[in-house]
Amino acid sequence: MAKRFTDTNKYKKPFMRGLQGAYKVLWDYLYHDCDHAGIWIVDFEIAQIYVGADLPINREKALKYFNESEKRIIEIDHGKKWFIPSFISFQYGELKEANRAHNSVINILKNKGLISSLQGAKDMDKDKDMDKVKEKGQGKGFLKPEFDQLKDHMFITSQDLKLAEYCAERMISFYDSKNWMVGKNKMTQWKGRATIWVKDEIEKLTKNSNEQTEGFSQALDKHLRDNDPNYHKY
Repeated sequence: MAKRFTDTNKYKKPFMRGLQGAYKVLWDYLYHDCDHAGIWIVDFEIAQIYVGADLPINREKALKYFNESEKRIIEIDHGKKWFIPSFISFQYGELKEANRAHNSVINILKNKGLISSLQGAKDMDKDKDMDKVKEKGQGKGFLKPEFDQLKDHMFITSQDLKLAEYCAERMISFYDSKNWMVGKNKMTQWKGRATIWVKDEIEKLTKNSNEQTEGFSQALDKHLRDNDPNYHKY
């Protein structure tokens, strides 16, 4: 029996909190029933049995609810299968061809034309080379993250694309102004600081919003309208 990682905080996130009960269960079911490449063979008759007859579900509402604020489900093979990009980022992080455990997933996604749908996939080869340099100790120091790298990493924490883009732009702007220095020292790694940056932003937005009715995107919109003259950018 396959074992998979699970997010113990998933029911605290605005996306899950905002779903009706039946579709909370369905979303959880998809994560367990999809294959190791995040692809689910669409079968609502079977899904209904597992979700429970007292929690009616249907395809149209599922797509509407799951894709309401961002594209969480991608239909493939003329709608016969669904691809769940967030499954990949949560289970594997960044896919790397140098990792044997990732090869099968990468090949499946390439065959389905889905590699471009993954956040950060376009930088896969570049990240692979960078990792080799670091492992061999040949790097000349800290490598500033690209915007997409930073955004993709922040999305794993926030599960909100708009918030991840906003935080990535703010963090790059902030540390560019400091030449990526932390105090008197050059930054040595950015991922930990990126995670803290997103968590701090989430905490700030949650405090300033009605977290029972607003998701991070809505809270961010409100915050930007009130405080950012460049609001229209986001």
